[in-house]
Amino acid sequence: MTRNPRVNRYLKDKAMDHIDHALGRPVDPMGETYRNHFATGADGKDAKQFTASPNWKKVGQRDDMLFFAVTDVGRKALKDHLKAVGDPWQPYSVTWGGHTVVIAAKSIGNAKYSTYLDVSDSYSELKFVDFAREAKVRRAAV
Repeated sequence: MTRNPRVNRYLKDKAMDHIDHALGRPVDPMGETYRNHFATGADGKDAKQFTASPNWKKVGQRDDMLFFAVTDVGRKALKDHLKAVGDPWQPYSVTWGGHTVVIAAKSIGNAKYSTYLDVSDSYSELKFVDFAREAKVRRAAV
């Protein structure tokens, strides 16, 4: 499990959205990510833009596909963009029943409820009020 959870977001800036997608949409683009690749047609518009950008480096080609990885410059650009647009996602550590998980959420309450939904699949008799009383949530470092 990575301590840099993924989020479900879409960025209006297409260049930043491509970087976010290539990294697997992590909470912290500068942290460890579970992936770092983007495949595109070798003759396409994206391939030309990626080749000319310091945010990308070409890492391979297979047939008519080019493969790119996000550079440290690209990671920093995404981090700055997320800050500028006020991205609400943060990592939270939720502890309950002797187990701790790190999840992405928009608030402490959202982190607690999201974790409750995950565990209530296995503990069908668990009520949210009981979970909320026992669970401990804090902002996590990535």
